[in-house]
Amino acid sequence: MRKYRAARARAHAAKVDSKRQGLLLGAVITILACLVLAAWAQHVNAAIRGPATADAETMQSDEAITPRDVLIGRWYGEQQRAGGKVKRWTVETFPDGVFLITFRFYEPDGDYREQIEVGEWAISGPVYFLSTKGWIDGDTLLEADTTSPELYDAYRIIRLEPEVFEYEHFVSGNRYRVHRVSSGFALPE
Repeated sequence: MRKYRAARARAHAAKVDSKRQGLLLGAVITILACLVLAAWAQHVNAAIRGPATADAETMQSDEAITPRDVLIGRWYGEQQRAGGKVKRWTVETFPDGVFLITFRFYEPDGDYREQIEVGEWAISGPVYFLSTKGWIDGDTLLEADTTSPELYDAYRIIRLEPEVFEYEHFVSGNRYRVHRVSSGFALPE
């Protein structure tokens, strides 16, 4: 019985030590992630604001412009695909955190299919988030099953300037580049 209790006590101690090590490792990873995000936030802010200046008036006006402010508006992107196909899209990001993306997938003969997604967007530090809430089909909103993890995307911001936005999907590694366009811009027919 003593051997059993001693073995059980050792197993319990090992389990507690393992939990402590796991918690410590989690804390270290969290701290490192925070440091990386802080460094990226500085990188994103520097990309938007440019080099720091000693001019107090310029600094005050720069402080009013956030990465979120820069992203609000309409953006256009285009990618060549296999077999002569082309993917074009516009992203409209609104101040209330809503987005509308219109995708068109063009065949070599000029025919295309269209997909319109709606949802919520956000920026936190060097990360751009999209949460798809549904699709528009004609005048009908088709609601998404928001429990699906495929409807949530996080992108690393590579470059965010008033006229150019580049970002990379954290999971797939796909890179995108969009250019600011006027609110009246429409995808080609």
